[in-house]
Amino acid sequence: MKTKNYFVLLIFLSINIYAQNKAFKCEKVYDAVKLIDEQKYNEAIKILEECEKVDPSEYTYPYEIALAKSYSKDYDGAIKKLIEIKNYKDIKDNYYQLLGNNYDYKGDSAMAIKTYDEGLKKFPKSGRLYLEKGVMYESSKPIEAIKIYEKGIEVEPMYPSNYYRVAKIYLKTNDRLSGLIYGEIFMNLERTTSRTQEMSKLLYEGYKNSLLFVSQNQKKTEFCPAIIDAEKYEKNKALPLCMNFAYGFVVAMMDYNDFTYDNFVQMRKKFLKEYQNVKIKNAPNVLLNYFKTMDENKVYDAYNYYIFQIANKNAFAEWQTKNKDEYDSFVEWYTKSGNELKIDSKNIFISDQIK
Repeated sequence: MKTKNYFVLLIFLSINIYAQNKAFKCEKVYDAVKLIDEQKYNEAIKILEECEKVDPSEYTYPYEIALAKSYSKDYDGAIKKLIEIKNYKDIKDNYYQLLGNNYDYKGDSAMAIKTYDEGLKKFPKSGRLYLEKGVMYESSKPIEAIKIYEKGIEVEPMYPSNYYRVAKIYLKTNDRLSGLIYGEIFMNLERTTSRTQEMSKLLYEGYKNSLLFVSQNQKKTEFCPAIIDAEKYEKNKALPLCMNFAYGFVVAMMDYNDFTYDNFVQMRKKFLKEYQNVKIKNAPNVLLNYFKTMDENKVYDAYNYYIFQIANKNAFAEWQTKNKDEYDSFVEWYTKSGNELKIDSKNIFISDQIK
C-alpha cells in the first residue's frame, strides 16, 4: 500500500468544481464543496444527493459524493458510488484517480493498479494516472516507478507531480544530476507550495553533496556516473550532458575553497557562463535554456538566491534586504505571463539525455 497524503484529494475539488467553466443546474453544489472543505461530509452529501435529483446526468455531483465519502474514510461507499457512474459520458481521468486511490486506501493494491491502467487506456496522456501508478511501485520497485513517472512526464510534460516524485528518487542515487534537473523543473512548474520548499532544500543538499572541495587545488564533482568507450566514441559527437555539467561546475569551483550559500550562487553563475560558451548548442536542455533566458533578462542571480532560499533563510533575507531593487525586478519578470518555463514534446527532458 502506498503512502498518500490527502492534499491530493484537495486537488480534485479545484479541478472538478472551480476550474469548470460552466453553470450547474444545481447551484447548491458550491455550498456542498464548502462543507467538504469544512469537513462536514454528511451535510455535503445530503446537498449533493439533492443535486443529483435536479440533474441526474451531471457527473460532478456523484463524483463529489464519492470524494466526501473518501475523506470520511468510507472507502467502500466511495468505490460503490464511483462504479455507479462509470459509464457517464463526461467522465475524466480524475475519476480513475479517485477510484484507484480508494482501492489503495483499502489495501487492495492490485485493484488500484488495474484501475489506473484502465484509466490510461482511456486517457493515455494523463500525467496524474502515471503518477498514481508510479507511487504504487515506488517502495518495492523504484526502477519501475522511475520508468512510469518518466512516461508520465513524456505524455504530459507540464504536469509537475511526476517531476517531484522522480526527482526525490534520483537524489538518493548516484545519478544526482537527473534528480537535480527534475527537481528544479518541478520548482518552476509548481511555485510557492510546501513541496517546492521541500525541494529547495533537497536540491541545495544535492549540490552540496555533489560539489567536493578536496583541497585548495583539487575540486571534483559527483553528479552522475559517465563512462565513454574511447575506441567506439565518435570524435565529432557531443559529450554527454553529465560530463558537460560536471566540467562546467569544476571550472566554476576553481575560485572557491568551500561550499556556502553565497559561493554556490556565484558558482551557478560561472557554470552557466561556461556552459553557454562551449556546450549549450551541442547539448541543449530545457532547464539550462531557461537559465540562459533569465541571464539575458538580468534576473538569473536573483533567481538563484530565490530558488534555494529555504536552505539558508537568514542568508537569503540578508541578500534580499541589500538587493531589494534587483529582487523586485526578478519577481516582476518571473511572475509575468509568458515568462514561465514551457515544456513540450520538442524540448522535454528525460534522464536518458544526460548519459
